Amino acid sequence: LDGAPLLTPEDESTVTPGLFLVGPSVVHGTSNGPLSFCFVYKFRQRFGVVADAIARGLGRETDAAVGACRDMNMFLDDFECCKAACGEAC
Repeated sequence: LDGAPLLTPEDESTVTPGLFLVGPSVVHGTSNGPLSFCFVYKFRQRFGVVADAIARGLGRETDAAVGACRDMNMFLDDFECCKAACGEAC
């Protein structure tokens, strides 16, 4: 991942718990190699993933909110759709 910050699947720092990264600096390793979220629309789809992780960390129930985000295609936790559409940049 060539110097990219190491993140959990929820975009949380592996060095500083509770610190989340969003935007074009987010890079995830996938079975097909690194994937970066360079399109504004795609990294906006990750906001729900971050919000879900924070809410669950606070002991909140998130199933309904995550379901609503999924219904609006605003919860990007499956990177396979990116690979088919955009290649290495999602």
